[in-house]
Amino acid sequence: MNDASPFRVPPVSAEQVESFTRLICDGHEDDAHRMVEDLLSGGASPEVLMLTLLAPAARLMGEFWCQDRRDFVEVTLGMARMQQLVRQFRLPSAAPDELHGHALLVSVPGEQHTFGIRLVEEHLLRAGWKVTALLKVGEADMVRLAAEEHFDFIGFSVSSERLLPALRSAIRSLRSSSRNRNVRIAVGGVLFDGRNIAPRDIDVDAIVLDAQDAVNQASEWSGLAGVE
Repeated sequence: MNDASPFRVPPVSAEQVESFTRLICDGHEDDAHRMVEDLLSGGASPEVLMLTLLAPAARLMGEFWCQDRRDFVEVTLGMARMQQLVRQFRLPSAAPDELHGHALLVSVPGEQHTFGIRLVEEHLLRAGWKVTALLKVGEADMVRLAAEEHFDFIGFSVSSERLLPALRSAIRSLRSSSRNRNVRIAVGGVLFDGRNIAPRDIDVDAIVLDAQDAVNQASEWSGLAGVE
């Protein structure tokens, strides 16, 4: 990573994350948007804000809910507002002949936390990937899609250990039925934060730390495959 990378901009502070989260949960969207605009004007890139403001805000909302500091409606509406904000960062799609590959992003069946998938989707789109994102889908439907279309990369988001059996089942089915017999599979999500879980433990090719890590890994795989 060179010195010109936008990811060398200092991360958003914990105080700013909490302030932004409260604004979003309370429905003060105009103030939240002004905060984002101020950070962009200060030199932060959309990628940096997605990683250091929006992703931590989503985790903080989850903590507020678990601690009964916010109810289900407040958190659900807050997440919807942040997803709308993420879509405003979207760039025009790359031309077909400029695409690095086709990625399938899915939530594990039973997963309720899907904001991470949206962040990875936006990062991949900005990096020149075609992306199909499925937020609420059963194993049979994701397997059918992977059998019908060629995907270079499949990414899962997992937030809870109780979803590991469903994850392992989906991975087995995808590997056996994928149209691309050499498809690469990665997983990410809060489940893997600080956990001693190796890729081989769940039969994946990589465990990614965040959205940018997912892009870096996907780009490495596409380069090895000669796509670029």
